[in-house]
Amino acid sequence: MSWMKITGYADKFSVHPGDTIKFYVNCDGPAEYKVEIVKMIHADTNPRGPGFIEEKIEAACNGTYKGLKQEIYSGSYGFVVDKPQFCLESVTLQCWIWPTTPKTHPKYWKHGAQGLVTKWLDGKGYGLFINEEGCVEFRVNDQVITTGAPLRDHAWHFIAATFDGKTGEAALYHEPQVVYALDPEIPPVSKKLSTKLAYTPGTPTVIAGYCGALSDAPQARASVPSGTLIKGHYNGKIDSPRVCNRALSRLEIETMKLGAQPGLTERRNSGPTGKLSEAIVASWDFSDGINTLVGKDKGPYLFDATIVNCPTRAMTGYNWEGQVFDWKTAPEQYGAIHFHDDDIDNARWQVSFEWSVPKGTSSKFYAAKLTSQDGAEDYIPFWVVPRVGEETAKIAFMVPSISYMAYANEHLANNAGGAELLVYRVPIMQQQNMFLSEHREYGGSIYDTHTDGSGLCLSSRLRPILSIRPKYDHFLAQAPWQYPADLHMIYWLEKKGYEYDVITDEDVTYDGLARLENYNVIITGSHPEHNSGPQLDALHNYMQRGGRFMYMGADGWYWVHSYHPAYDGLGRGVMTEMRRCESGIRTWRADPGEYYHQGTGELGGMWRFRGRYLHTVAGTGMSSEGFDISSCYSRTPESNDARVAWAFEGINYDEKLGNFGLVGGGAAGTELDIVDTMLGSPPHTLVVATSAGRHTEGYLLVMEDYGFNQQGLDGTQHPRVRSDIAYHETPNGGASFAFSSIAFCGALPWNNGDNNISTLVGNVLNRFMADGPLPMPDPAAIAHRGRADYDPPMNKARK
Repeated sequence: MSWMKITGYADKFSVHPGDTIKFYVNCDGPAEYKVEIVKMIHADTNPRGPGFIEEKIEAACNGTYKGLKQEIYSGSYGFVVDKPQFCLESVTLQCWIWPTTPKTHPKYWKHGAQGLVTKWLDGKGYGLFINEEGCVEFRVNDQVITTGAPLRDHAWHFIAATFDGKTGEAALYHEPQVVYALDPEIPPVSKKLSTKLAYTPGTPTVIAGYCGALSDAPQARASVPSGTLIKGHYNGKIDSPRVCNRALSRLEIETMKLGAQPGLTERRNSGPTGKLSEAIVASWDFSDGINTLVGKDKGPYLFDATIVNCPTRAMTGYNWEGQVFDWKTAPEQYGAIHFHDDDIDNARWQVSFEWSVPKGTSSKFYAAKLTSQDGAEDYIPFWVVPRVGEETAKIAFMVPSISYMAYANEHLANNAGGAELLVYRVPIMQQQNMFLSEHREYGGSIYDTHTDGSGLCLSSRLRPILSIRPKYDHFLAQAPWQYPADLHMIYWLEKKGYEYDVITDEDVTYDGLARLENYNVIITGSHPEHNSGPQLDALHNYMQRGGRFMYMGADGWYWVHSYHPAYDGLGRGVMTEMRRCESGIRTWRADPGEYYHQGTGELGGMWRFRGRYLHTVAGTGMSSEGFDISSCYSRTPESNDARVAWAFEGINYDEKLGNFGLVGGGAAGTELDIVDTMLGSPPHTLVVATSAGRHTEGYLLVMEDYGFNQQGLDGTQHPRVRSDIAYHETPNGGASFAFSSIAFCGALPWNNGDNNISTLVGNVLNRFMADGPLPMPDPAAIAHRGRADYDPPMNKARK
């Protein structure tokens, strides 16, 4: 059992002074808990550093609150509230399905039948189900008819069932759409039932589940509809579910596949006509409204289904031909929704407390610290961000919140079969890892797969995100990662006395250039891997207009992300989406035809394969990764160039840069970037330091940089397995300094900030934050070079 008794989240990541932020807390045991708003300064408990540092903030919400247990109801489905038209005496149900877990493993987290199309509760009503043996079954009240033929997973099947209330005759059809040579024939099954359909008032019609209970318990308020507990969540795709009000013949069922619209004239006859069209109660077309949370009903009553917990849409349907890969071009071939039993878009908890942030509150990293008398503890991070036009400093730290969401609640440490091989050691679990393994309802990260093995491509911030916490060491580095790692930089800014604002990439996505243009310098976090198009546009425009940019990490600008527009009514950046396509470092890969985002319709995958290379933003881009130990840098002759020599004042040419640090023991580690003009690095870029020749066999070249597997791709042999610290000027007096290592910021707090990495960063920041354009170099001093000019010799490793 894990020991996290308190968990929580906020309704927003960034809050303006003068606005209110709401907090939602689950207390599983403690009768009460204490709230303190704290300013976060350093989140790393490593004894080699300055230790954990927070400052309590006077806030009206500070105090003691009564504990309330709150539950998350994960699992996606669609529903229509109880309507008399669904309370039928006779019925026909039909749909295409592509199940992914028709029969569950003994260790599976949710057992029992899976609902397909149902209006059923406690033995009353009707529905199509997959039973625990992996076979289709048709329920009429408490009576069951089944084919006894197991469903093949990851394959399309046509399913239909009929019940005649007058005669009691029931029939069930299970027709695989692909039949192999040795497959047995699955004939229709018929049975005379001795029952009349009865209904429990309030029972909804459900797609991809069934109504398990109607409850007025406080814990059921978070379910949708409130008080209605949906169970039997289906894993897999459903296409074109339909309900009719009489028992159709098999020929009529086939005709009904044509759709719900009745024929109108001789020139327009697109569906069932005459008496058959009168039988339609609902005919849902999931190819319409792919970027919404609505399952459109093309039937006569317009019973649109409410889609809950954001299942994956823009998925190939039963009729996908393999010729069109963009759902916007042929939406009729994308009529499937992939439902999962662990989808989550919103915990929907009751508000526990809120804080009206006083005007004048400084823009910094904050958290609501929650504690109980028995030692339970959680932190809910958030950021106070100035309004556009009310900036308070020349420096802005840009929080990579999209990347935080991408890694939110990741299960790799527990679930990845090769975790030990990846990190070159036994991963050490944190309490968050263990808690999340026990509580799958908290959802996973975009690095995880769903319980059915399909890739998780949507991540919500309206849930407790336990990986965005101070004191959290990630299994990859066995050190802070993402949020707590970025506080290494914040500690250094505080220690050195810099005035700075905090903004997020979410803010940049929505506000564009206006969010950036009033700052002299933008500082990134240590790992801004996941980015939206509007954010990259704003950064490009900022740098082209003379803005200065300090890229403090690596693996930046790698994956295409977008925010789902269906959630804009709940605030900014609620749901982010990413599709892992044909290349890139990835823990799963989207199926063919499913590369385009359901929310924005844009092509997913890597920015590199959208023609937007990583290297064009900061001058360097991803080259390799490894997680055993970090290394250090040596200066290059180019560091003495007059264009950049100012950055090394106080640093001897021969001294090692960053042979220390809180992430792997050095400044060059975990993930590394290099200069490459072929991939977009400006040709006048100076490589001022490199870690070439200093990495182990645990560091490997990224897969998008080679065509086939071979020996010699590791840090002891390959020239591209290195980190380059690089500098280049941008138009109108701007510039970029790229430090090109995720571990780099971990060296800043070493020796309380008194070290050569600190000196280098300080020299750069002092110059970049100054008013006015930077002096431009003599154009004659700039050598335009190609890729080969940057590849260092690897015949001997540096000492």
